[in-house]
Amino acid sequence: MSEWREVRLGDFLSVVHGWPFKSRYYIEANDPDIPIVVAIGNFDYNGGFSFERSTVKGYSGEFPAEYLLEPGSVLLVMTCQTEGGEILGIPARVPSDGRVYLHNQRIGRVVFRRPDTLDPGFFYHFARSHYFNRQLWITASGTKILHTSPSKIEDAEIRLPPIRLQQSIAEALDALDDKIEANRKLAATADTLARMRFRAMREAGSRMIALSDVARFVNGRAFTKDATGTGRVVVRIAELNSGISGSTVRNDLDVADEHVARPGDLLFAWSGSLTLARWYRSEAIVNQHIFKVIPRDGYPMWLVNQLILDKLREFQAVAADKATTMGHIQRKHLDEPVRVPDRSALRAVDASMDALWNRALLAERENEILATLRGTLLPKLMSGQLRVEEAAEMAGL
Repeated sequence: MSEWREVRLGDFLSVVHGWPFKSRYYIEANDPDIPIVVAIGNFDYNGGFSFERSTVKGYSGEFPAEYLLEPGSVLLVMTCQTEGGEILGIPARVPSDGRVYLHNQRIGRVVFRRPDTLDPGFFYHFARSHYFNRQLWITASGTKILHTSPSKIEDAEIRLPPIRLQQSIAEALDALDDKIEANRKLAATADTLARMRFRAMREAGSRMIALSDVARFVNGRAFTKDATGTGRVVVRIAELNSGISGSTVRNDLDVADEHVARPGDLLFAWSGSLTLARWYRSEAIVNQHIFKVIPRDGYPMWLVNQLILDKLREFQAVAADKATTMGHIQRKHLDEPVRVPDRSALRAVDASMDALWNRALLAERENEILATLRGTLLPKLMSGQLRVEEAAEMAGL
């Protein structure tokens, strides 16, 4: 521990602002040749601290060449809402996937001037720590929106061990991240295979049934009112989209079973984002604006999920046309018909489709455990309270 020293980040790195890319040039990013503008929504700060690709935006306009990002570059969130202050400074690495990524405003790019003294990997994991976040939070400006700046980031302090120990700590945490990323890909692959198989099966023969005939859609209630701050998580749209955070509400209420979300349950936000999500976290309470989707007898969960996915774009279009502050669908939209594969086809694939659903759920559940473990190990490794060998043994690395 005597070899650890507290230093100012600005003595070892610089933080560079991004460029204000024009929203009128944003397009779909399906074409691999289209550059992607990195946005704050691409920072997966709750789960894997990896780059979140599901919300990427392509760019069709001109831009200065200096805002092209190199694979592996470390980026930091520099702006967030006050209630999300815990994400200020959260990092992400630019993926090495052959795509072109662009450095957007409100995101800082880290330039390491002395990598022989401050290891880039060590800093990346340090930027995930509450210690770093608190330093930025207390110096941030703004009321509803918090802002930090390159100079404030550079003024933050970090405790540095010898470079070789920095590299060992980074390698151990990277290995844990790799396990989480592998599980994420496994779950995504299982869901993609299920989607492809469902579409092929339905083309062989189908019948029309009202969506509300295959499942009950139970609306949550205003369970955030008079919240105790302890007990089960109250699942709002924010938790469906971004996971558990410092602004998540907890309550000790006893609620009916139909308002309880357990791992493997299907939740559908019927307003705002219209998110459809398999709940994989610990038991929680379903708040208003979210349906707990309960399959009716004879209809498996994986099928209900696929049928709602079929209608999701249509529902989102309906919500987008609402002249209100928050778009939504109505109960009548759940009575619209969906194409359900023939019963014989459903029986033939039920076991394999159920296995894909459960395999994805298992990977997501394991990631929840791994993320909790990482949250425990990271501050102890960064402070020298835990040796790398001990952390590796705890994580099974």
